[in-house]
Amino acid sequence: MKHKTDVLIDADRDTVWRFFDNADNMTRWQPTLRSFRHVSGTPGQPDAVSELVYDENGREVVLTETITARREPEFLGGTYDSRWGTVVILNLFEQTEDGRTRWSSNSNHQFKGLMKFLSLFMVKSIRGRIDDDMQRFKLLVETAVARGQS
Repeated sequence: MKHKTDVLIDADRDTVWRFFDNADNMTRWQPTLRSFRHVSGTPGQPDAVSELVYDENGREVVLTETITARREPEFLGGTYDSRWGTVVILNLFEQTEDGRTRWSSNSNHQFKGLMKFLSLFMVKSIRGRIDDDMQRFKLLVETAVARGQS
C-alpha cells in the first residue's frame, strides 16, 4: 500500500526540521508512542537503528527504525520493521516562496502473513492515522512559532 500526504506548515524549513529532528518531540505529535530508544549508530544519521514502542488500543506494537537517507533540512528516509511487515518512508521538506514549509510524506507499506489480508480492510484507518499525525505535528510547530519558541 502506498500513501502520500502533503501538509503546509506556517514556519520556515529550518524551524520545521529542528522540530522534526528532535526525538523528544515525537510523543507530542504521535500520542500512542510510549518509548523511543536509540539502539545503534549515530542518532538520526544513516544506518542508525532505534526501537519505537506504541500502545495501540492496549496492544504493544514494536517498530525497529533504520535511518536510510538524510539530507538536512531537505529529507529524511527510513524503514520501519515489525512482525507485521515493513514500511519505507521518505519525508521531504520544501521551502515555499512565501516562507512556509511543505512537508510531503511518502510511505510504502509491505505487509506479511495475516496482515496482508487484514490490511485490505484497514487502508482508510492507516491513511487516517498518518494524516492525523502530520496535522498534530503541524499544530505543534505552528503553536511553538506563535509563542516565540522556535
